[in-house]
Amino acid sequence: MNKIYSMLGIARKGGKLSIGFDATCLDIRNNKSKLVLIAKDASEKTNNNIQFECDKYDVKFIEFGEKELIGRCLGKKVVSVLSINDENIVDYILNNI
Repeated sequence: MNKIYSMLGIARKGGKLSIGFDATCLDIRNNKSKLVLIAKDASEKTNNNIQFECDKYDVKFIEFGEKELIGRCLGKKVVSVLSINDENIVDYILNNI
C-alpha cells in the first residue's frame, strides 16, 4: 500500500496526474485519463458523478485509500479524486493493489 502512495507522489512531481473533481472530469472528457482513483471515503455524490463520467467515456476507475492519506502523499490536505495520465504508472498501481 505504501508503494502506491509513493508512486502517486512521484507521478505528481512528474506532472502525470490531475488532482480534484474538475481537473479529473476535464481529463476524462479529453481522453487524457488512463485511470481514475477515487478515495474510499469520498462523498457519495462525488463517487457517483465520477463513476458516471468514467462509464460515459469508458475510463477505468478504482476505489483506493483514504482522502487524507492520498492528500498527504500529494502535498495537499485531502484529495478525493485524481486522474492518472501515464500508462506505466497505471500498470504499476494496478499490479500492486
